[in-house]
Order: sequence, then C-alpha cells, then structure tokens
Amino acid sequence: MEEENKNADPGRTPEGALPEKFKSVEALAHAYGELEAEFTRRSQRLKALEEQLAERKGEGAHEAPVQEELPRAGTPSDEEKARIVSEYLRSLSGVPLMGAGGTGVVAPRTAPRTISEAGDLALGYFKTAK
Repeated sequence: MEEENKNADPGRTPEGALPEKFKSVEALAHAYGELEAEFTRRSQRLKALEEQLAERKGEGAHEAPVQEELPRAGTPSDEEKARIVSEYLRSLSGVPLMGAGGTGVVAPRTAPRTISEAGDLALGYFKTAK
C-alpha cells in the first residue's frame, strides 16, 4: 500500500475524488479562485448600491423602491369597462357564475346517513375551521 502511494503522481488524485469536471487539483483550485473573485466583485457592487440607496434616502427621496409607471392611453369610460368585463365573462365557458339576478350557484345539500358519517363530517368541520 505504501509503495503505491510513493509511486503515485503527487499532482494526481485517486479516481472519483474530484468531480469529472476537474481534471486535477490545480484545475479545481483555479475554478475556486475564479468563483471567489466573482463573489468579491458582486459583494462590492451590492455594497455600492446600498450606499447609493442610503444617499438617496438622506436626500429626501422616496423611501419606497423606485417603480416605473407604464404609460397609459387614457382612462376607459364606464361603457368600455362594462364591455371588457362582459367579453371576459363570456369567454369563461363552463364556469358557473352568478346569474343576472344575483343568485349564486348552490352546492347540493349533503346530509349524513349514519352516525359514523355524521362524526366524519363533524371532524372535517373542526379540522378546517380556524
């Protein structure tokens, strides 16, 4: 066993010790160095952005995040709103909605037939009630 270790290449690692992506320890170390450098750059960028935000808050700018507003073509009239809503509701085929009279869809009444069903129903109510 010791003879194998003495004859082994010092820059080479045992099979399966490194992911297939890295051919040697040096390649792994190089990739780690690049990753560490990128992390440092991102941390510095984040710190700079946090400082800019703090400066803006100090100048009395909005404390809420800056949001871009979309340009509007104008406010639709009540007739346009009603037309858009009615077109949308017509597009919902197969979905039971409230009728024109304001009556909703009623689920069929379920009544337990046995004491066991009544107990299960009561437990269901207790579990869902908060």
